[in-house]
Amino acid sequence: MPNTDKKQMSKEARKTMWRYIWTFQWSWNYERMQALGYAWSMFPILEKVKKSKDELIAAMQRHLNFFNTQPHVGAAIIGATAAMEEEGADEDAVDSLKVGLMGPFAGIGDTLYAILTRPIVGVFAAGLALKGSMVGFWLMLAFGLFWGFGVHIGMFRLGYRQGINVVSGLSGEGFISRLTDMATIAGITIIGGFIPSILGLGTSLEFTRPVTVDGVTESVVVKLQDVLDQILPYAIPIALVGLAYWLLRSRRWKPIPVLLLLVAIAFVGSAIGFF
Repeated sequence: MPNTDKKQMSKEARKTMWRYIWTFQWSWNYERMQALGYAWSMFPILEKVKKSKDELIAAMQRHLNFFNTQPHVGAAIIGATAAMEEEGADEDAVDSLKVGLMGPFAGIGDTLYAILTRPIVGVFAAGLALKGSMVGFWLMLAFGLFWGFGVHIGMFRLGYRQGINVVSGLSGEGFISRLTDMATIAGITIIGGFIPSILGLGTSLEFTRPVTVDGVTESVVVKLQDVLDQILPYAIPIALVGLAYWLLRSRRWKPIPVLLLLVAIAFVGSAIGFF
């Protein structure tokens, strides 16, 4: 079993980490997906620990087996297997760790990155960009660097330190669930607040009605949007988002029919002069 108290990475482990960061998905393919990038990243470790060419070839072939996970969070897997290979762990244990963690870590990584944090930051940056601020661009750049390097390096080091105990290291005291809950709350708050300002939808309908004041009758133009704003600002964007959410959540519609319905509403509303 690897030493879970290991603090300093070996020279070969650092090479493995940087290979993983830069080249892991360069050779992604539909047969084995990320396997070639995994094997290429592991080569410095395997070259160090394997005593003969035949052992090295056999180890590389093991790491060429099918592998697919979320790259950022999945860095913990290659970090753990690198530590295990260095410590001479059983080959079946190494392979079992890879196979057992690639699915769960894919779910965790996709949730945190693709579903929660990237949309949140993207919406916030888009709102700034629509107002002509360059902060939106720098925010997206910083977000990319954080995930591309910060999370990669942090997760690899965590996996390398924990070795075969990487699962308990990540799940201890509900860390993942707390992080996911916080990101979900932040996402709902930010995206909900940005819906009206980004959608910016209103009606141009207006009508004329006679108004009599002191016996004098005059025609007054009443704009429907002004009336709606007095009742509830951004009522139309909120109503459309609520409709889409209701169809997706309660009526179990697929996203494409919902999008087509919104397009139809837009065309019809424009044709009759509502929008």
